[in-house]
Amino acid sequence: MVYEGSPGSDPKLLIDWMQQNKSEWTKDLNNSGAILFRNFSFSSPKEFQEFLLSTKEPLGEFYLGTSPRDQIVQYVFTASELPPHYPIMQHAEMSFLDNPPKYLFFFAERASERDGETPITDLRTIWEEMPNEIRDKVLKHGIKYRRRYDGPAQKKRYSLWKTKRWDEMFGTVDKTEVKKISDQNRFQLHWQGDDQLTIVNHQDGIRQHPTTKTTAWHNHSQTFHFQAAVSEVWSIFKRQKSIRSFSVALLLTILTGIKRLLGPESHDVHVTYGNGEEISTKDMKLISNLFWKHMKIFSWRTGDILMIDNYSVSHGRLPFKGPRRILVGWANS
Repeated sequence: MVYEGSPGSDPKLLIDWMQQNKSEWTKDLNNSGAILFRNFSFSSPKEFQEFLLSTKEPLGEFYLGTSPRDQIVQYVFTASELPPHYPIMQHAEMSFLDNPPKYLFFFAERASERDGETPITDLRTIWEEMPNEIRDKVLKHGIKYRRRYDGPAQKKRYSLWKTKRWDEMFGTVDKTEVKKISDQNRFQLHWQGDDQLTIVNHQDGIRQHPTTKTTAWHNHSQTFHFQAAVSEVWSIFKRQKSIRSFSVALLLTILTGIKRLLGPESHDVHVTYGNGEEISTKDMKLISNLFWKHMKIFSWRTGDILMIDNYSVSHGRLPFKGPRRILVGWANS
């Protein structure tokens, strides 16, 4: 759904309208799962934060996700500091937590001239069309995650397989505080030496919407499974048809093939069904293809704001070249 103002509309018009018409936009968001606000001339993180505050929702500041981000103002962060060639697969924000965000907001402070879209997918449709064999396993067992992280001794913010360091994820180098946060989120911690950390946790693979009671596919399997990235980069190559996208797809296929030969324990990020059964390459290809079948892709315009119901709709990022800055905020459940 698109809420479109007249070209050059004052951001304050939308901010005031959001404050006064919460029942209307909430109803539209419950139905459609996402709303794009266009032509309201938002131009700064401060204006974007004013929009966030206009929703009168409890906004989040603590980010337990896997992508490196920079905090710009109190409730506004960069969407991801991963390099532009790095694809981000479809996912519901922090779906591996007991209480993921309720709403997600993106702001195109500077849209890229080409590519760099933020595709979205209706997770309710994904669940409806998921093959019965996969549905049954997810319903019965849920999803189990294992993630390995480097620590502060590693100066790089991310690596190809691990994304970011544990001290950035938890916002502290104090291991007592890390354990406290982990206990609150049912994370099992396994330290390897002083700097390496493995996190294991079990989570449901679906969610029921707190208001509409609809059911949605809601997990990070299509993000953390080793096959997911391979399927993603080849789908991106089919869309972008560039030398770079072909090179990334070929290199990642080779590297992932080597990882597969070394076995699941070699994977720094790994996901299985909740009983420990491996999600087969065949199943993951089916899941990835289902997302691409229903994915909605639109081109950003500078000043756009995208509001997502995180219980109903997933998001991702397509690779890009050149300047691009997308900011993000979220409302807690």
